[in-house]
Amino acid sequence: GYKAYVAERDQAFEKELAKQRASARIPDAPDFDLAWNHVALSVPNIAESIAWYERMLGFKGTVRGTPGQSARQIVADLRRGNVTIELFQLADAVPLPESRKNPSEDFRTHGVKHFGFEVKNLPAVLAELKAKGVKIAFELRQTPTEDFAFISDNAGNAIELIEHKSPR
Repeated sequence: GYKAYVAERDQAFEKELAKQRASARIPDAPDFDLAWNHVALSVPNIAESIAWYERMLGFKGTVRGTPGQSARQIVADLRRGNVTIELFQLADAVPLPESRKNPSEDFRTHGVKHFGFEVKNLPAVLAELKAKGVKIAFELRQTPTEDFAFISDNAGNAIELIEHKSPR
C-alpha cells in the first residue's frame, strides 16, 4: 500500500544518495558534466498529445519538418522553460499496456516508470488540472518531506507532480 510505497521510495532515495556520495570520491569517476536534456514518449496521435501538453501543462509544441501523408514516423518537440519532451508517433507502434498506466503496478516492470515535475502548491495545481479534465492516476500523497501525485497524459503516460516541503 501507500506506506510501503513511501518507505520503499525513501529507502531507494537514501541508497542512491549514499552511492552518489561514495562515487564522488572515486578517483576514476567521469571527468565531464551532465545536464538533463529531454525525455521521449511514443504516442498514438501526435497532434492530440501536443494539444494536451499545451493546454494542460503549458508546453509549446512544434512538429519537426513537414511529414507527408505516408510518413511512418512523426516527431515533435514540446518545450516549457528548460524542459523538453520529445514526442514520436510511429505508424506501427503498439499501445501502452494497461499495467504501465498505473504507477504502483508499473514498478513491477523494468524500465523507465515516469517523469516528474516539481510544482508549488500541489493541491491548487491538482485542482486546476482536475477542472480541465486531467486523469489523476495516483491521488495526492503527503509525507514529512514532500507531497506528490501522479497524473496521466492523453496517451496514458504517468507524470509525477511533486512539491518538496523544504528547499533542495
